[in-house]
Amino acid sequence: MSMRLRFLTTVLLATVITGCDRGSAGIIDPQPAKGHLRAPLLGMSAVGASKTAIGGAITNSVPGVPARVLQTPAGRCHYWGWANATQFTGDVSGAVTFEEHVNAPCDLTDIVANGPISGEVTWNGRTGAISGEWTTNCNPDASQPVGLSCDGVMNARGSGDLEGVHFKFIWGPGWFPFSYTGTASD
Repeated sequence: MSMRLRFLTTVLLATVITGCDRGSAGIIDPQPAKGHLRAPLLGMSAVGASKTAIGGAITNSVPGVPARVLQTPAGRCHYWGWANATQFTGDVSGAVTFEEHVNAPCDLTDIVANGPISGEVTWNGRTGAISGEWTTNCNPDASQPVGLSCDGVMNARGSGDLEGVHFKFIWGPGWFPFSYTGTASD
C-alpha cells in the first residue's frame, strides 16, 4: 500500500471515529454529539404514510400507432411513442394512457416494454391526475388471445386532489383485461 493511500485511509478512519460518541463502556454510539445535526435517512419522513391495498382491472380501449419504428437487420424492432389508451376499473378507476417503448422481435413473439403513464383517475372518492413509469415483459403463451402473457409494474404519483398519493400497481400475468393489485400510499 502506498504511503499516500495509507495516509488517506488513516484520515478517513479518524474522521469516522471522531464523528461518533463513545458510550461509558467505550463502545461507539451512533448518536451524534450534542449540538450536531444528523442527516435524515433516505426515505424517512416525519409523518408515516398510510398504505391502502388496491385491486381492479385494466381493460384495453384504444391501441395507438407507434410514433417511430426502427427495424434492425437481425429482425428486432424498436417502437417509440406507441400510445395505448386503457381504462382502469376497481379501487382506482379512470382513463390511463401508456406510452410504450418496445423492444421485440418484429413478429412480436415476445416483448420487453416500458415508458411513461398518465391519466385522470378516481381513488378513495378523490379525482386527480396520475403520472409515472411502467415496465412489462411478455412471453409466448398459446393459451392467451394474442399468444403472449404479460405482467408488469407501474408506479405513479398523484396531483390535483390526489396530490401526495403514490400508487404501485402490479398487474398480470395474462392478457387484457388484466387484473391489478397494489397499494396507494397517502
